[in-house]
Amino acid sequence: MDSHIFSGLDGTARSSKPRTHGLTMVADWGIGMNAQQDLVATGAACCDFAKVAVGISRLLSDDLLIAKIRHYQDHQIEPFPGGQYLEYAEVCGRADLCFPAVVRAGYRWVEVSDNLAPVDIDWKQRMIRQAAEQFGLAVLGEVGKKEGLPSAFSLADNARACLDAGARIVLLEAAELVSDDPETARAVEAVVEAIGPEHLMFELPGPWIAGVSASDIHRMRNLFIGRFGPEVNLGNVSPADLISLEAYRRGLGVNAGRV
Repeated sequence: MDSHIFSGLDGTARSSKPRTHGLTMVADWGIGMNAQQDLVATGAACCDFAKVAVGISRLLSDDLLIAKIRHYQDHQIEPFPGGQYLEYAEVCGRADLCFPAVVRAGYRWVEVSDNLAPVDIDWKQRMIRQAAEQFGLAVLGEVGKKEGLPSAFSLADNARACLDAGARIVLLEAAELVSDDPETARAVEAVVEAIGPEHLMFELPGPWIAGVSASDIHRMRNLFIGRFGPEVNLGNVSPADLISLEAYRRGLGVNAGRV
């Protein structure tokens, strides 16, 4: 923004890419290349990661998937396959096929989660180490509302275990963030205290969670920015909301009084 028609009306200063904080991850639910090119043309400067959600990597042709991955990477956006695809592979007894395929596709990052699979923390740490040490992948470890982990294993311990195993970023799963349960709220706070917001990316909720509306998503992103500042790490951003989120980070909108 050094030279611009609206220079001098820039809003709150933001870190530039490549950055280690103030990260934004969009959720790519299989958008076509034309839509992706539009997204990158308008928002590459404020987007750092793109989650190719669930098992969508399998539903795209090899040529299209490779082109999608390369296009993101050419603009300093790191795509990665959603963690539930690895969980699917584990449930099917074919987890050994996952990381080699991730590398062949051209991904450089991968998510390791435990949303649905009946796995324990040892499996999670083993997958993180395998991805990093054997395949040279950078890892995002996810924690949150789970069915696979023992209830006695806290979110904070889960987050620390991800970092100890080699994850670079810990994603806090959106289901936890919309809970009105005081115990859940305390557990989320414990995660923040245990690893610090600089290692944490808050995943925004979406319509896949019952009762979540667009206003809930906007309220939550505003809450995080209000508490942690414009350089908070936020994930699961809808491509349609990428630019409006950046405007809010900078105070260039309804929150102008915060500047």
